[in-house]
Amino acid sequence: MKICARCFGSNIGHIFAILFFIVGQLPPWYYAVACMSIMLIDWSLQAFLKIMSNNARRLVTGIIGGFGIGCIIWSGITKVINFIR
Repeated sequence: MKICARCFGSNIGHIFAILFFIVGQLPPWYYAVACMSIMLIDWSLQAFLKIMSNNARRLVTGIIGGFGIGCIIWSGITKVINFIR
């Protein structure tokens, strides 16, 4: 199955977020938003300003952004679990 570099990096970032969740060291939400913003900026530069990106940059920004998204997801899951208890 073919997958783009940014999406592959995002998957790697999600795995890092799961590892941080297991260890119990998720960063605060504003750090996660900053990570997602990096990926958004790279995508926006490519989509709107036609500044070409390469696969290495897409992979790195995907890892960073995927980590941020994963942290938000796992923080939400933690809040739901604590609410249910």
